[in-house]
Amino acid sequence: MASENDETPGSSGADFDKLARRYLDLWQGQLAGLAADQALTEQIARLFAAANAQVASAMQAVQGAPHAAKSSSSEAGTAPAAAAPGHGPDDLGELRKRVETLEARLADLEGKLTRS
Repeated sequence: MASENDETPGSSGADFDKLARRYLDLWQGQLAGLAADQALTEQIARLFAAANAQVASAMQAVQGAPHAAKSSSSEAGTAPAAAAPGHGPDDLGELRKRVETLEARLADLEGKLTRS
């Protein structure tokens, strides 16, 4: 890592380094101030706890939905309801394909950056 003395004063590289350091120092100070505020910290913890509970509830509902539909329809003697469009194992496979494509594109871009 180059020090500030490696570049002449006023050069764009030195100015950019100073600006980047100042930016990071400001963010660090801001986050330290936020972390010191006990009321805010508790409020954020409650927010995350509520969000985690909502996500867990949604995941349980999604995972339990096929089983609940099968058991309730077999008990009632009726045919199971049709699956909602756009939700199912095929969508998960499609999502996996898209993520793999994005990962490949990202690796390609990272490779280009390291070569230049």
